[in-house]
Amino acid sequence: MTEQSPIKLRLPTQDLSSFSHFALNTEAAHNWALNLPVANTRKVVNELRAAIGELNRVELAPQSRFNILEALRPRLLVALSTLSKRFLNQPLVLPEEPRQLAEVVSDLYSQACTAYTIVAIATIQRSDTIRDVNPARLACEALQRAVNLAGRAILQSYQLYQPVAAQSWLRLHQLFAMAERQQLAHLPVVDQISGSTTVTSAYLQPLLLGCCKPNQLRQADIAGIYRGLQEWSELIRLQDPATGKGLFLIDLNNDQPPMYSALSPPGAGAQCRFIDTEPLVAHLEQLRQIDKQEGRNGLRFDNDNAISSNILDHLIDSLGSMSQRNFNRVQSGSKLWLGIGLSSTHFRLAGDQTLEQVLHGAHYLAPVADRVATNPFLATPEKKDVWDKSSEDDVLDREEAHSDDEDQPDVAVPVDESTLAELMNTKQDIPPEQQYPVYPVITVNASPGGYCIELACTLPGNVKTGDIVCIREDGQQTWVVAVIRWVSQIENSKPLMGLELLSPRATPYGATIKLKSGEDSEPMRVLLLPEIKLVGHPHTLITPRSGFRERQTVKLIKEEEEFLIKLIRQIAVGNTFCQFDFKYIRPLDDLASGRKSEPKVPSSTFDSIWKEL
Repeated sequence: MTEQSPIKLRLPTQDLSSFSHFALNTEAAHNWALNLPVANTRKVVNELRAAIGELNRVELAPQSRFNILEALRPRLLVALSTLSKRFLNQPLVLPEEPRQLAEVVSDLYSQACTAYTIVAIATIQRSDTIRDVNPARLACEALQRAVNLAGRAILQSYQLYQPVAAQSWLRLHQLFAMAERQQLAHLPVVDQISGSTTVTSAYLQPLLLGCCKPNQLRQADIAGIYRGLQEWSELIRLQDPATGKGLFLIDLNNDQPPMYSALSPPGAGAQCRFIDTEPLVAHLEQLRQIDKQEGRNGLRFDNDNAISSNILDHLIDSLGSMSQRNFNRVQSGSKLWLGIGLSSTHFRLAGDQTLEQVLHGAHYLAPVADRVATNPFLATPEKKDVWDKSSEDDVLDREEAHSDDEDQPDVAVPVDESTLAELMNTKQDIPPEQQYPVYPVITVNASPGGYCIELACTLPGNVKTGDIVCIREDGQQTWVVAVIRWVSQIENSKPLMGLELLSPRATPYGATIKLKSGEDSEPMRVLLLPEIKLVGHPHTLITPRSGFRERQTVKLIKEEEEFLIKLIRQIAVGNTFCQFDFKYIRPLDDLASGRKSEPKVPSSTFDSIWKEL
């Protein structure tokens, strides 16, 4: 950055002569923070916002201002973290109260960032008046705190799938530019709360998060990546455009996130920096290899943050190579029908048949005696854990964990058959079409690979990126399988959602796995996606997220059909599903008779589309 490019930061004028919340010293600030009503987090945040906002307008020595902010910061970060839980993991379209809370938290991040920025600028401008502390150290610590808070605000925007607020990227870039110009960017900063780091490392956290396609990730995965980048940012190199290179490029004078350097205008100026991600990608590939060798499923950083193996793959792809859109999108305004979740997708692809009908036939109705056994309120309790049906690795010994239960008598409720049938039919009175609803949506644009849709209705509150869905064009009969890849929420506009087509056709099955007891588990819904040779897609199996793993033998069941397959490799994971590559296993009786043991997948009118890809 050249001297002709001044730092562009917006700061309030210090035009107040008095402060109303506490005496302007460290001890008074500490005691005031301790007396805040911790049981009322919302009030704590509002009190802190008012206090810091007023403090930003009071004339104060840089060191005194910094010490007061440090006294407030522990309570500030705890309150922000606590209040964030009330609007994260909520419906895609936030209700009014969570939306207001998110705005309050975002504003407090901005106020606190401004407060530390005032310290840094005042220290640099009046360094000769500071006596009790090294001015360079004070400015460096203040900049590190400001960059950290600015990064957390950007993290929150990504977790809510909202556009980053205007001027947020510019503020972040300019804070780093200030540290770089003062030769403070790489000095170590001790931070007992957020972790010791440098201004550059704190700057690279949100920067790299913006390179990782966060709108394709779940909120927990975004938080996990951000935590991992705190450790990995030391592996990233910011390089001068005159001598360096990198996959990404930033312009310190623009309010923009990183862009692909190959797509940037030629002749990057001195205000630009390349982001060289090669060392980090090499490190992530090494971690992924260790992960496979040790049979782990990702990395855990602390009790609250972890990333799975598939997120490691996502990071390697995002930071290791430039991804470009494979298909041109065409503007559209047509209507689609959307079914959400594996259960709904299974039901629609089965021709509006339940799992029991898929297994036993369209006219199947379970006998009353069988229905007794499946009712937890009427059946005799068993001495085992219900989770033993989800995964061989999840089996628990309930008899050891609850040995006191041995002395309790089993109680059965006598019910005559007519009453039982009435009770069991209560749920059956709800038509399956209502149990597995579909929702009307409007396409914004479309391509052979997917759709961008505008939500014309209120979706269930638990919808998230990575959910499996089925979609059908209005007036058509065929459902296709897709996954929610990204979500975007723009203020005063309807939310947008990106759907990626996984397959033009799929066959619903029930699947069982062997438990440690040697018995088969209860059938679970799965989808078999056929091989598409022309585009190099192998056959794969969509399963629930829990209960299935690599190298596991699975029995696929459909009316008058049974097939054995072996799951080879997990190739994708979503919010509620996993996708496996697999191979067929021919049972001994099939080998003897020469019969083939592979299911037949019906043809689809979408085949012609996929053949053109």
